[in-house]
Amino acid sequence: MYEPQYDEDSGGGFLFGLLCGTALGAAVGLMFAPRAGSELRQTLYESTGDIRKKATDAYGQATEQVTNVVAKGRQAMDRGAEAFDSARQSAAGQGSDALGQGRQGQGAGTADFGSANRPNSGVQPS
Repeated sequence: MYEPQYDEDSGGGFLFGLLCGTALGAAVGLMFAPRAGSELRQTLYESTGDIRKKATDAYGQATEQVTNVVAKGRQAMDRGAEAFDSARQSAAGQGSDALGQGRQGQGAGTADFGSANRPNSGVQPS
């Protein structure tokens, strides 16, 4: 059966590790120690000033882009409305011309939709 073997020295390794950990912990603690209240307030004020400036610049750029997109959309809408009006007027003119030609060729109010080409239903007139 396996029995663990322990070296029975003076425990110097443990003491050395304990001292190194303590020194490292003290150094990290000093690096992240809080500053005096006035220093902290000054640092916060400067950092919020930078953030405000960046936010203002981003807002200005976004506003400019939105304005450009809206202007392009209005131009496209105006072009579409003009094209629609032009097509509507053209179609109305062509429709009235066709109606006038149809009335002249067939007589007023009558139209023949190709009855000569329609197949006979098989029923003979009496």
